[in-house]
Amino acid sequence: MAGVRLDHLRVDVEDIDRAERFYSEALGLQRIVRYETEKGVILQLGPDGAPPGVELWFEHGLEPRPSATEHLAFAVDDVCGLLERVRALGYEVVREPWRIGDETVAFVRDPDGHLVEFNDFAGR
Repeated sequence: MAGVRLDHLRVDVEDIDRAERFYSEALGLQRIVRYETEKGVILQLGPDGAPPGVELWFEHGLEPRPSATEHLAFAVDDVCGLLERVRALGYEVVREPWRIGDETVAFVRDPDGHLVEFNDFAGR
């Protein structure tokens, strides 16, 4: 349908600053906007500081709940290179790179335990 595009995906987190470090240092996403509310903090990050992106959501007194989705997926230029950076930053690698046809895929966990996929599918 014309005029429809993905804006963001919400991810509940326990520590907004820790989560921002993962998505900015490991993935290179940049802050779009940060809102401080009476309930907590909403922080949006995206490639080049623009949507579509990830919305990190911290709410006082609310325990993060498992995601309704199985995982988040990011198309990247160099899966193995990004995985090295993630590992060097001390984050958990869940599945080492493997091939699906001509593409490479790997999985890590963010600081709140969300499963995050890196793939190089964008070139197909």
